[in-house]
Amino acid sequence: MTYKKYLEQGCDIKEEVLALHELGHKTIDIVNAIEEIYGLTNMYDIIYSMIRYHNLKKKMNNVSEKPEKIEPGKLEETLEKQQKRIIMQNFEPEVTIREWDGAETITFGLISDTHLGNKHTQLTYLHNFYDLCAERGITDVYHAGDITDGLKMRRGHEYEVYVTSADELKEDVVKNYPKRDGITTHFIGGNHDITIFRHVGHDICKAIAKDRDDMRYLGQDCAVVNLTPKCTLELSHPWDGSAYSISYKPQKRIEAMEADSKPNILAIGNYHKAEYLFYRNVHCFQTGCFESQTPFMRGKNLSANMGGWIVTINVDKEGTIKSIAPEFVPCYKAITDDWKKYHNI
Repeated sequence: MTYKKYLEQGCDIKEEVLALHELGHKTIDIVNAIEEIYGLTNMYDIIYSMIRYHNLKKKMNNVSEKPEKIEPGKLEETLEKQQKRIIMQNFEPEVTIREWDGAETITFGLISDTHLGNKHTQLTYLHNFYDLCAERGITDVYHAGDITDGLKMRRGHEYEVYVTSADELKEDVVKNYPKRDGITTHFIGGNHDITIFRHVGHDICKAIAKDRDDMRYLGQDCAVVNLTPKCTLELSHPWDGSAYSISYKPQKRIEAMEADSKPNILAIGNYHKAEYLFYRNVHCFQTGCFESQTPFMRGKNLSANMGGWIVTINVDKEGTIKSIAPEFVPCYKAITDDWKKYHNI
């Protein structure tokens, strides 16, 4: 249910949100609990705005309020469970400094949401993308999360996957994820990848990187790569849902960034959308996906923009971007049961 419809029914959650915030709970925890209890969707930006306005109002009035007392109940119990489940999440990205040879043209691949393990993964298109990168002489592909589909993501998720254990899922990626001579895949973990850590304490991304010397794990949720001393690439995998307007989430993300912390290039996964946006001097990409629309996505009216980016940047002698050429490589028609081709079924 959307929040607008919820309000039309004469209900609101503002007081509960602010009370939980005053008690010191994190915004993402409050969002997850509210969505689960009240059946609401896409609440992150709404709740974030409530809390932000509340904090600004307190600051302007110079008021120091004590937390309101909340009696234990279903919401508090759900919040406790949510916090136990969200064990691992990076808010401070790891920074990787690449050795820059002074080249004034840099070309790399940019992808995300390959979701190996899901019956809707598009491995053939993914391999075709890597073939194209190899033909172009590209040596680096950056992956913005959800390399796997994870396990027990939600109720009913077990019917969408073709593997049922963390070991099987890791072996599937090690065996079937594209490997091309001279190409390194730099990847972060996403909200699907982290489900395995939640359930069994196993970081599947580390396990994959250990068994594949061409795959480099940069951390959970986000990472910053210094392509040159004057050009940073941030890989990000948010945990919230898609908005109805494709550009809304990236715009809000960039608006929330402090001026001195903005990357030069921002690559956003999770939403399964493909978009290039230049805003506040940030070259922003929604990185597309290599998974067709799942039954869950269809039920939520969410589309899948299949494909990946080849990005070419021209920099000056100091490494500052002079121009950028984004090229999207689309996949138009999903291949039904494509995963079976790689499992001899």
